[in-house]
Parts: sequence; C-alpha cells; structure tokens
Amino acid sequence: MTANQIIIIIAVILVLGIIVFPLINRRQFRNLEPDQQIRLIMKEAKGLVYFKNVSKGSTGVLLYVKNKRKILALPWVLDGGNMLCTKKEPFSNWDYPEDKQKINQDELAQLKEELEKYNKKSAVKIVFK
Repeated sequence: MTANQIIIIIAVILVLGIIVFPLINRRQFRNLEPDQQIRLIMKEAKGLVYFKNVSKGSTGVLLYVKNKRKILALPWVLDGGNMLCTKKEPFSNWDYPEDKQKINQDELAQLKEELEKYNKKSAVKIVFK
C-alpha cells in the first residue's frame, strides 16, 4: 500500500468515527421507546447527578438523573435563546420510577443547586415560568 492509500483509509475511519456513527446513535436513541431510553440514560449516568438534553430542534426534554435511580424530565421549548420549561409543576414529583414519588425538600434544594450549575456551564439556559 502506498502512503496515499493509508492516509485515505485513516481519513475515512476518522470521518465515520467522529461524524457518521454519533449521528446514527442519536437518531436511534430518539426512536427508542421511553422505557428503553430511561434504561440507557441510567447506564450512561456518571456520578450522583447527571443531565441529558434530548433535543428535537426547537423542542426537547432536559433529563435530570439522581443517583442513577430517579429521573426528572423537564420538557422545554426554545424561547428567545433559552429553554423554557413547559411542565406546569416541574418540581412536584419524580418522573421515574413509575410510582411518581414526591420530591422532598432536601432533594429540591439539591436539584435547584444542580440546575444553577448546569445553567452556568450551558450556553442555552433552562428557565421556568
């Protein structure tokens, strides 16, 4: 093999690995059933607190995972450069597990603190009505 052939092979592998495969994975994730998405998110969660933003253009859901066991879904729409939460009472109950446990005061305080940290790091902030 010549040097040019080797360079072309390496370039194709890089393009596939950096651009094509992640796009395919994102599309497949969006097409999964909600239960399967939850399982994947819980496996993917790193540490005690994890955020995942699942966007579909100008709408989406910001998922907050606590201790790889509880998930709070915050649906949003794009509003002037911010993600405006459309959930009426976003901090009342957990969305997963299915029994929809109430969020206690300690969890609520931690959640608000983590949302502040998320907003500091993120270019697009989540805001509430």
